[in-house]
Amino acid sequence: MNAIEKHAGSALAITDEQDFFTDKQLAALRQLGVEDASNADLAVFFHHAQRTGLDPFARQIYMVGRWSKNGTKQTIQTGIDGFRLVGRRAADARGETLEITDTEWCGQDGVWRDVWLSNEAPAAARVAIIRNGGRFPAVALFREYAQTKRDGNLTQMWAEKGALMIAKCAEALAWRKAFPQDLSGLYTSDEMGRSNDAAESVAPPQTAPASLADMVPEDDAIPEAERDWVAEVEAAADVDALRALWHDAPEDVRELIAERVKALRDDEPDLETEA
Repeated sequence: MNAIEKHAGSALAITDEQDFFTDKQLAALRQLGVEDASNADLAVFFHHAQRTGLDPFARQIYMVGRWSKNGTKQTIQTGIDGFRLVGRRAADARGETLEITDTEWCGQDGVWRDVWLSNEAPAAARVAIIRNGGRFPAVALFREYAQTKRDGNLTQMWAEKGALMIAKCAEALAWRKAFPQDLSGLYTSDEMGRSNDAAESVAPPQTAPASLADMVPEDDAIPEAERDWVAEVEAAADVDALRALWHDAPEDVRELIAERVKALRDDEPDLETEA
């Protein structure tokens, strides 16, 4: 039985017998913000969901449209926990052993450490997946993955949790090397933060407010602790960037994110993302 099919009693469960989403499933996907995808994109999304066993309706796997000068391009994404789940299921199904090494980080000095204590961001992280005795190592460079705002400064997550973020990118690379048949073409949201080439990025056709201050009633002050969040929401150029902020944002900031998404898309999707 497909892992998604085990979603007992759900009319949204994807079965092994299906070759495309049902009308009810498509309606649910539209509520999750996938209404602009073509049938070809949806077919690819369906293939990845069925192949991995990840549930698109629980946001374990999702499709994100990215703006470029050539139009919207869809990417299939999940969280690092999705990679771990797919890898573990695949190894168990084939009776294989599976291990993951401890993550290591290094700075500009090139010395690898098993814990990162510096206030400065690490230069790189590395980790390896050991599948049935075979070793699949991966190294991720901070400068290639760190997400920045329009002013060039790191986003809050990358500024405050840089070691964790680059570690997740390295782990995702290792999982994909170890399980290419199961994870090829699938990426984590952490990896995709800088996937749009700045030269190709264009603004969506809808007009967004110049500032989130326009959305906040005059008698509602923004708490000082949340001002950095608001600045990041203001810097987000598209729905994908806003979706990446949603998971860790405070409740008040989530309301602002939803309003900005509504302005960008003329419709307010459910922004709940994977854990």
